[in-house]
Amino acid sequence: MKRDDLTQELQRVVGVKGVITDPNELVVYETDGLSVFKYTPDLVVFPRSTEEVVAVVKTLRRYGMPIIPRGVGTGLSGGALAERGGAVVATTRMNKILEVDIRNRCALVEAGVVNIHITEAVKRWGYHFAPDPSSQVVSTIGGNIAENAGGPHPLKYGVTTNHILGIEVVLYDGEIVW
Repeated sequence: MKRDDLTQELQRVVGVKGVITDPNELVVYETDGLSVFKYTPDLVVFPRSTEEVVAVVKTLRRYGMPIIPRGVGTGLSGGALAERGGAVVATTRMNKILEVDIRNRCALVEAGVVNIHITEAVKRWGYHFAPDPSSQVVSTIGGNIAENAGGPHPLKYGVTTNHILGIEVVLYDGEIVW
């Protein structure tokens, strides 16, 4: 693999600041909330849109690079670790609440939206986003979905899966599905 070629291709997709390759900066991504295990990724990529995720995935596949999706890394299962090296694809720049539909009690949000920001967006109408893991002030909705996050409210209202009506997913081959 020509790492410089891969890095340049990814930078064309997400911008120069959207790719981390410096070993000193990669240390941050060697673990998640499960800090017992540490595996340093080869690089970290920060797409800003579904289209960029597709381009990143297709590029990484061409280079045979393992892909590890990640929110902010607060999960406790080790699900965001680059155990065999590879590229961490962090969704933190995909942080927009696209639509709030109070009448139908739903919102359309990107994967990098912080959990508590959903509650803040709807609290003036007396609503909240029930899944509230202890990391809700930093954890992202994409990570909450991946980990099926909970917290104290789910004892009454259910965990994340009980509050998601659908998700847009980029598959390993770059195909987008709902």
